[in-house]
Amino acid sequence: MVRALALLALASSLGLAAGKCCAQVEGKDLKAAYIFNFAIFTTWPDAAKGPLFVCTTPDNPLWSGLNALNGKPVNGRPWTVTELAHPKAARCDIAVLAHAMERPATLATGVLVVRDGAGGRAAITLVEDDEHIRFDIDTQEAAKSGLRFSSHLLRLARNVL
Repeated sequence: MVRALALLALASSLGLAAGKCCAQVEGKDLKAAYIFNFAIFTTWPDAAKGPLFVCTTPDNPLWSGLNALNGKPVNGRPWTVTELAHPKAARCDIAVLAHAMERPATLATGVLVVRDGAGGRAAITLVEDDEHIRFDIDTQEAAKSGLRFSSHLLRLARNVL
């Protein structure tokens, strides 16, 4: 029940569901909504102002879904998607990696690494489990970057390590 409510809240935050949902939400758009909500429930070590930089690659299947969120506020900061190879990537707040993608060595501390599928280190890993999107949280990996997660987010995780 809690997971169903959380899923509805995630979809609603994107304007994808209002009352009854008439259309199927694409998995990649739903994953983008999850990542958006991860940002809402994450505390970064620096109370930064300005854009919340979300870095990924254009060939990542989540690129279009993440870009659809551009400009939406996350705790008062506009969501801004940029390429991982772009000079602004040095200021990434969130790095979204495909399952097989190596973690860039240039990522500084304070970056929330979200991986789409198992395949390497990440603070949050999105997984498809029995045709549902779930996520695992590695609190040790998050702590290395100085990140903290809300207890609400931790309760929704499939696994907390």
